[in-house]
Amino acid sequence: MDLDFFKQTRILDGGMGQELLARGMRSNGTLWSANAILDENYHQLLQDTHRDFVKAGAEVIVTATFTTRRKRLKENNIEDKFQYLNIKAAEIAQEVKKEFPNISKWQFFAIFGLGISIAIPMILAINYELEDSVR
Repeated sequence: MDLDFFKQTRILDGGMGQELLARGMRSNGTLWSANAILDENYHQLLQDTHRDFVKAGAEVIVTATFTTRRKRLKENNIEDKFQYLNIKAAEIAQEVKKEFPNISKWQFFAIFGLGISIAIPMILAINYELEDSVR
């Protein structure tokens, strides 16, 4: 991974949860974008939204994991879905990344959406070698 990548200002994709709602996703409790992972009917919408952010200039895909933290899942009685949701979010983002072969895997990252108070001081960037990094 080229750590110098983040020495320059980079464009991250937008607010996924709000964008999904604006595009017609129905809310499910406080799960927001995690609902798009839970409900397979929204997987295409999630991919389309990631794709549109990249086409608009995003260099970093932020996985739809802002609400997949154990605490939030427990509040919604689906804590047992923690692993599935986080892996599926990465897989969905990875599918979109494959559509942009001119972007080097070493310059195209995912940041797990940890919430602004955690994500800013501790950007958790991974390259999308799912077998090695996520599982």
